[in-house]
Amino acid sequence: MAGEPSAEALAGTRLVASSCEDSRDLMRQTAGLLILQMRREVDEEFERWKKEQPACWRRYRQRASGKYGWGIGLGAVGSLDLSGVGEGGGGGGQGMAGTLGHGAGTMAGSHRARSAARTGDADAAKSASGTNNQVASVDEADIVKTDSRYVYVAINGALRIVEALKPRLLSVTRFEGRVRELFVHRDSALLYLSKAGRGGPPCRYGYDCVFAGDGSSTEIVVLDVSNRSAPKLRRKIELSGSLIAARRIGTAVHTVVSDGDVSPPFYGTWPAGLDRCGTQEAAVRAQLARLKRENEQWIRRRFVPGVPTLKEKGVEKALCDNLFRTPIRDGGAYTSVVSINLDRDGDPPVTATLESRPGAVFASGNALYISVAHRRWQTPGSWYPFLPARDEVSDVHKFRITDHPKDMHYLSSGIVPGSVLNQFSMDEWHGYLRVATTRGRVPDPQAESAVSVLADDEKGNLIRVGAVQRIAPGEDIRAVRFDGDRGYVVTFKKTDPLFVLDLYHPARPSILGELKIPGFSTYMQRIDRDHLLSIGFDTHDQGAFAWFGGLILQLFDVTKPTEPKLLHKEKIGTRGSSSEAATDHHAFNYFPEQGLLAIPATICEGGGPGAIGKPAFSGLLVYGVTPDGGFKRLGAVDHGARAAHCDTWWSGASSAVKRSIFLDDLVYSVSSDRVKVQRMGRFGADVADIALVP
Repeated sequence: MAGEPSAEALAGTRLVASSCEDSRDLMRQTAGLLILQMRREVDEEFERWKKEQPACWRRYRQRASGKYGWGIGLGAVGSLDLSGVGEGGGGGGQGMAGTLGHGAGTMAGSHRARSAARTGDADAAKSASGTNNQVASVDEADIVKTDSRYVYVAINGALRIVEALKPRLLSVTRFEGRVRELFVHRDSALLYLSKAGRGGPPCRYGYDCVFAGDGSSTEIVVLDVSNRSAPKLRRKIELSGSLIAARRIGTAVHTVVSDGDVSPPFYGTWPAGLDRCGTQEAAVRAQLARLKRENEQWIRRRFVPGVPTLKEKGVEKALCDNLFRTPIRDGGAYTSVVSINLDRDGDPPVTATLESRPGAVFASGNALYISVAHRRWQTPGSWYPFLPARDEVSDVHKFRITDHPKDMHYLSSGIVPGSVLNQFSMDEWHGYLRVATTRGRVPDPQAESAVSVLADDEKGNLIRVGAVQRIAPGEDIRAVRFDGDRGYVVTFKKTDPLFVLDLYHPARPSILGELKIPGFSTYMQRIDRDHLLSIGFDTHDQGAFAWFGGLILQLFDVTKPTEPKLLHKEKIGTRGSSSEAATDHHAFNYFPEQGLLAIPATICEGGGPGAIGKPAFSGLLVYGVTPDGGFKRLGAVDHGARAAHCDTWWSGASSAVKRSIFLDDLVYSVSSDRVKVQRMGRFGADVADIALVP
C-alpha cells in the first residue's frame, strides 16, 4: 500500500525468539532505565523548587511587613541557600495494584442437590439460544452455558448445574478463589478460577478501560460432568498469569493470560507533606535523597527478574519454550497463549509467550490475534524509527490456532495506527484481517479513525494492503461490526454517524454510505444481509457537546448500502438507565430462530439532560424483533429495583441481570444472586427462582 513502510522496515515489528535468561536481563535493564528516569524527574522537580523560591521570599516579606495583617516573622524560616543541584534517584509510571499470586483456587467439594443426572436423563429443548459468539465456529468462555438439556452457571465461587426444561438445581460445586468463566463440551466442563489480584470485571469495551490483567493467578479446572449431580475433578493446571480471554474450537481450548502487567508505580517526585515554601535547602536535599532511595527500592521490587510459570501435577515449569521479544519493550509484562485438549488430559499444554502487555483478542477458526496499543509518551526511548510522525499505534500479533492444540504457534506481526475499541474492531475474511482503530479521542479535534486491511507476506509480516483513512475527524469509534464483505462503523461526538464500508476488494476498501442520527450505538449485530440491530444510548445535543441519555435499541435497513436507513428505534428509560449488553456482547441475546431479543436493563425514569433519573425497573426485557414490525415488548422478568442505581457511566454500563437464555418457551434470567425462570406469555409468574448465593 502506498505510503506504508517497506517490508524490511516492517520486519522490525516481528517477534524475535528470546530466552528466559534474556528476559531476566531485560527486567534488570528495565528497572535500571526506570530508576534513571525517576532520578532525572526528581532532579527536575528540585530545579522547579529552586525557581519558586524568589516568589516564596516575596510572600514572606509581604507577610512580615504586615501587608496582609498576619504579622508572621521570618525567624523560623532560616536562610535558603539556592545554590547546588542535588543528586539522586528515580522512578516513574502509573501505579501498581499488587503482586502476582501463584497457585489458584481448588475444588472444595460438590454438593449433591438431587439424584444422579447423567447424560440423556434430562429432556432436550427443541430450540435453545447459546453464547453470543463473534465467530460462529469459535466458542467464547462465559459465565453461563447451556447444552439444551442443562444450564451451567459459574458465579459466586461455584459451578451450579440446573436441569433446563424442569428447572431444578442438580449440583453445586464450590471452589476456592473467584470463578471467572467456563466452557462446556459434551460431558466436560472447563472453568477458569482466579486467586488474589484486585478483581473487578474484565475489560470488554475498551473506551474507558484497559485490556489488562488484575494481578491474579489463574487455575484451569476440567470436570467430568457426565453425572450432573456429582461433577468430578479430572485435571488442574495452574498459571501464574491473569485471565485475559479464552476460545474453544472443537476440543481445543486456547487461553490468553498476562503476567506482570499491573500498572507501573506511581512514584513521587516531591516528598509528601514537605512545604515548598520556607523549607531550608539542606532539608529539601535530604528529603529528596530519601525519596529517591525509597523509589529505587520499590522499582527493584517491582521488576524482580522472573518469567511466567505453568504448574500441573505438582511440577512447575517456567514458560521458556516459544518465548518471544517484542520491538517495543513493556517492562516486566508477559502475555501467554496456552492451548490444551479438553478430551485428552494426558497431552501437555502447548504455549507461546510474548514479552509484552496484553491487548484486545480476536480469534477466527484458524488464527488468534492480539492487538497491543502503544503511545509514544508512555514508552520513552523505545519507538518505531519508521513511524516518526505517529504517536499512537498498535502491534497486531497473529498465532495459528485450530481444533488441534499442537497446531498453535506464532505466525506474524504488523502495525496499525491508533488503537482498537474491543474484539469487534477486528475480523478475518478469506485470510485478510480488517482492523478499525481510532487515534486520540473526543474532545480532541485531531481525533480520527481508520479501517485497515492486513495480509501476511512471505516474510512473516502483516502488511497493510488497503485502508480507509481519516474517518470522521474530531470523533471517535463507539461500535464496529464486520460481516463478510461489509463493515459497519459508528463514530460519535454529538451525533451518531453510521458508516457502511465496502471491503470486497482488500486493496480498495471504501465508504459506501453514511447515516447521521442522534445518539450512538455501542454494539451492533447483523440479523440478516439487509438489517443491522444495535444497542446504545440516546443523546441530548447541547451545542458544543451532547449529554448521553437513556438506552436505545435500533434497527437499520442496509439493503442499499449507499443509503442506510433507520427503520425502528426503541427508547428505554432516561439518563442513568443501563444494560450489561451495551458493553458486553454476551449479555445481548438475539435469538434469530424465533425473532426474539432479550437484554438486561436497569431503567431509570425522571432524568433529563445532565440529570440522572431514579430506579424504576431492574431485570430482563424481552422483545419480538422484525424488520416490518420493529420492536414489540413481549414482557419482562423483574428482579426488583430496590438495589438498583442510576449513576452508571455509559462506557461502564452494567445491570443486575448479567445473562439470559431462551429454551423452548422458557426464559432464563441470570443475575449475580439468582436465576429466575419464566414462560413466554406468562411473564411475572416464576417457574423457578434459584438462589446463587450460599
